[in-house]
Parts: sequence; C-alpha cells; structure tokens
Amino acid sequence: MATAWDQPKLTVQLYKKSGDERRQHNIDKTAGVDNDMVVVGGGAVAKWTESGALLTGSYPTREMNGWTGSSKDHMHAHPHELDVYALGLKVQGMTREELFRHMYVTVTTSPVCPHPEARANLPQDYLLLGGGAKVDWHGCGNLLTASYPSSLTSWTARSKDHEVSDPASLTVFAIGIRRHLPVGTVETHIQRVDSGWAPHPLSFANVQPGFTMTGGGAEAHWEGAGSLLWKLRPTQYGFEGGSKDHDISDHCILSVYSIAMRIV
Repeated sequence: MATAWDQPKLTVQLYKKSGDERRQHNIDKTAGVDNDMVVVGGGAVAKWTESGALLTGSYPTREMNGWTGSSKDHMHAHPHELDVYALGLKVQGMTREELFRHMYVTVTTSPVCPHPEARANLPQDYLLLGGGAKVDWHGCGNLLTASYPSSLTSWTARSKDHEVSDPASLTVFAIGIRRHLPVGTVETHIQRVDSGWAPHPLSFANVQPGFTMTGGGAEAHWEGAGSLLWKLRPTQYGFEGGSKDHDISDHCILSVYSIAMRIV
C-alpha cells in the first residue's frame, strides 16, 4: 500500500508493509520504497491485544531504499503482527542518485548497558529529515523507550531492559539533507505534542501548513518501572506515537514529534 502527497518541488510517499503472520518476535521486517525515491523516515506498530508487544527497532535500511521494524513480546507469550511504514522522498529536477549525493546518514552506537542511550549528530550544513534506532538485545529483551528528533540536526534514542536484566547496545540513525540543493533551499520544522499522564499514553503531532512530513518519533518520559514504545506511525497528516507500561504500573507523559520540510 502506498499514499503520495505533493508540495512544490517535492513528493513524499508513504508505504506500508502489513503484518502477515502473528509471531512472538518480529525481526527485521522491511517496507520498501520505489526505485526513484530515497527513504527519509518511517515507523512500526506492534499490533497487540493482550499483555502487550513492544518495539525493539525502527530504522532505515543500509541502501536507504526501505524502513525496517522489529518487535517482541516480553515475559508473557503474545504472538502479534507488526506493521512497518516507510516514507520515500523525490525532488523535482533531481534524480535519485543526485538526491542521494546531497544526503547524509550518521550512525552512532552506544556502549552495552541496561539502559543505553545514544545521539546521532549531522555534519554542518545538513538538516534532519528523519531518524531511527535499533536495539541489539540477546537475552530476555531490551526495549525502545524513545526515538525522536532532539534538534534540527540530531536524533536521540533510548532503550531499557525490563523486569529481567539484559544489557544491550543501541544504534541510532540520523538522516539529513543539505540545506542548499540545486533546485532551492531546504527548510524544516519539528512539531512536538505531549500526551496526558496515562499508563498507555498516545499522542499525535501534526504538520505545519506549507510543509510536507518526512519523519517523526516519540519519547516516553517515564520515572518508575518504565514505559515502552509500541507505536511509531507516520500518516499523511502527522505522526502518531504510543507507549505502555508492562506488568508494573507506570503512568507517564509521551512526547510525539513530526518532522516536515519544504523547498523554497
């Protein structure tokens, strides 16, 4: 499934790879974009109904031609489907190869620890279009609690083990584009919307008029046992995020972010 929306000088298209089988662990499921596009953002949704399923990854493919998501149940068996979303970008007057040469992806990996955190910073003269994160867990599980734009030029992510110790490393991706393209100057805008205080908070960040969404993320502000991400979903109108406590009650506020661009 794909949905496209156009602005002067650019097109963004949303692709969805629907869950096709219920699994306890959905590992590295990818939604691809068309051959003439570069992936700039995406997301994943663990479709849980019982005790819950959580995200362990939402990040771009190495070739920048798709978006990959991963999820797992935790402590309690819960087979579930995983939907993965990819946002592809095309700029009028530029081939995919030309656009790709004007983009940059920074990848940063944290040390191995129970609650890893890392930040990926773009070089000077690049603006953030999207980002993601992947947890390299090997035991009971280490789960995403945040993956979001921390500035116009950086992406930050965090994860944690939960109930059972499982130190892990966390790899964070920041996707950037040059401020000045052959066809015009890029401007970006980040919108943040906070949820209410809840055990399973949800929030939606819309897009500034005149801009086109390229990515988004979410950050759970937990203080107790933890609130864990299960939904990072781009739409035509903005970005939706969801987190939840798991086994142990922990109300929190969830910040959801949309990133949008235009060329002037």
